[in-house]
This record gives sequence, structure tokens and C-alpha cells, in this order.
Amino acid sequence: MCIIKVYRVDKTTSTNDLARSLNGGSEDFAVVAEEQTSGRGRLDRKWISPKGGLYFSICTEHEPLLPLKVGAAVAQTLDDLGVKPSLKWPNDVLVDDKKICGILAESVGRRAVVGLGVNIDRSPVEGSTCIHSVLGRPLASETVMNGIITRFKRITHVMDDYKRYSSTIGSNVMIETPSGKVTGIVEDIDEKGRIVLDNGRKIISGDVIHLRSK
Repeated sequence: MCIIKVYRVDKTTSTNDLARSLNGGSEDFAVVAEEQTSGRGRLDRKWISPKGGLYFSICTEHEPLLPLKVGAAVAQTLDDLGVKPSLKWPNDVLVDDKKICGILAESVGRRAVVGLGVNIDRSPVEGSTCIHSVLGRPLASETVMNGIITRFKRITHVMDDYKRYSSTIGSNVMIETPSGKVTGIVEDIDEKGRIVLDNGRKIISGDVIHLRSK
């Protein structure tokens, strides 16, 4: 049984949109759908959401580092299930350098909605992977969702838990920021969730491309 209330639908435009429409109290809850018709990722990119995946959103209080906290919860859950994940800053969960989960956090008044798309039985786009392919056996999406929510509620040291799985720290990267492209080696991710490059520059937002494996 899940530790927070869960609303379930067969299909919706986006679980973030549905969670936003249901938001009205102070209690955390989740919304899960078998399929999304207008799923989206960061920068309004389309998130392909056919049946065979886990699509859900958590409505919760605003807190610092929320997307990184959810990423750490996903990584811990997959690790528990025998899948060895890594976290690519800021919000991608990878297995063998292939995307297995994406995360999108959005503000809703004084609260926040965090949407997750986890590939369970299908790898919907080129360069992605799924839990079934990694483990060689099916796994119930409910098990994965409950694990993520439970881990999310238990995390207290966000950056320690996040950095344990980070594949970005130590990597040579190119970061596309609103002001242009930046390159360098990532020395750390600081207490504010910013990338710290070897030249001392700190980046709070951008798209990261790993130029060389660690």
C-alpha cells in the first residue's frame, strides 16, 4: 500500500496537469496514469508516454533541491530492485548511459508538482532503455512507484544521496545555458544543486552533454 493517497486514471494529457487541477489542500498525493497523450519534459519537450511505462506525479510542498531529491529516490529504488542507475544532472536517470527515467518539477502556487516517466516494459525512443530489458523479467509498475514515493519521503540528506549516484561529477561536459555554451570538468555539485566546474564557475540551469566517460 502506498504511504500517500494515489489517484488513478487510464489516460490523461499529463499527470502534472491532472495533479495541478486536483491540488487544493496541504496533504501530499500522487496521480498515476497508464498513458499520457501530451507528456512533456524540461523546456516543454515532448515525452513519449505509451502504455508499458510508469507515469505519475507527486504533489508536495516546495523545498530546496526537489528535483534532485526525486532523482535520488528513483536511483535508490532502482538499485533496490537490482537495476544499477546513474544520475545525469539535473534530472535524468540512466542505466548504461541510456535514459530510463525523466523528471519534471513545476510550481503550483505555494506547492509543487513533480512528474516522473519511468520506462518499465518499453523503451519508447532511441537511446533509452527499460527495466524489463535490464532485468530480463517483468516488474509491476506499482512496485516501482511505491518504492519511489517511500524513498522520497525518507530522504533527509539530499545531496549526499544524489551525489552517490552522480555520473556528472568528474565528467568533462558541455553545458548549454541561456547565455551560451560552457565546457569544463565537473568537480562537484554544491549544496544549492549547482554544477561546480574546474574553473570555479557554478551553473544552476542548463542541458548537460557528457563529452567523456568518467
